[in-house]
Amino acid sequence: MDRKLAEAIDRDNRREDAGMHGDDRQTCWTHQSWAEDCADSVIHTRPSVFHRYRPYDSPGAQ
Repeated sequence: MDRKLAEAIDRDNRREDAGMHGDDRQTCWTHQSWAEDCADSVIHTRPSVFHRYRPYDSPGAQ
C-alpha cells in the first residue's frame, strides 16, 4: 500500500469516528484501497450478512 493511500485511510477513519457518514469515505476500509477502485465490488453493490464493518479501536466505542 502506498503512503498516500495509507494516510487517506487513516484520515477517513478519524473523520468517520468523528461522525462522518461512511458513504462519504474516499477510501475503502474493507479493501484497503481507494473507494472508486472497488465501488463495483459485490460486497458494495450487494451487501449481505457477510459485510465486514470497520472495527472500533477505542474500548466502549460503538
